[in-house]
Amino acid sequence: MPVRAGPSGRRSVAIEVQVPGLPDRVWSAIATPEGISSWFVPTTFALNPNGTPNQITFTFTPTHTDTVTVASWQPPRRFVVQSPKFIPNGPPVSTEWTVEEHSTVTSKVRVEHRLRADSDQWDGYLNGAESGWPAFLENLATYLDAR
Repeated sequence: MPVRAGPSGRRSVAIEVQVPGLPDRVWSAIATPEGISSWFVPTTFALNPNGTPNQITFTFTPTHTDTVTVASWQPPRRFVVQSPKFIPNGPPVSTEWTVEEHSTVTSKVRVEHRLRADSDQWDGYLNGAESGWPAFLENLATYLDAR
């Protein structure tokens, strides 16, 4: 899907996949360090005193990490993170994860990346992120299917 551009400068890409499992089980796979590290990249969470995450660090390589701030946390349905380093020297990127029950045995996972920009200057980064997700989300489905 091409980058969607809105009149306020909001630009976004999204990808959805149907995976085995109901929202609680899927949430555990995408919103815990153990779960997401099993199918994506090594991931750690820094927690607030109440136990909810306030930062998440993704380790893509030993020298490339991205620490994001948790902007919204609504288990087992939705979380949003803000990344100031997603695009080098670019605008901050917001990533929203949602989980919806799709059937009695499956859920739909949606990942949307958003930013604000006056031009299409950063669209290549959004397109790159979107094109990378299918393989990872296939890993997620395989991980959930094996559990």
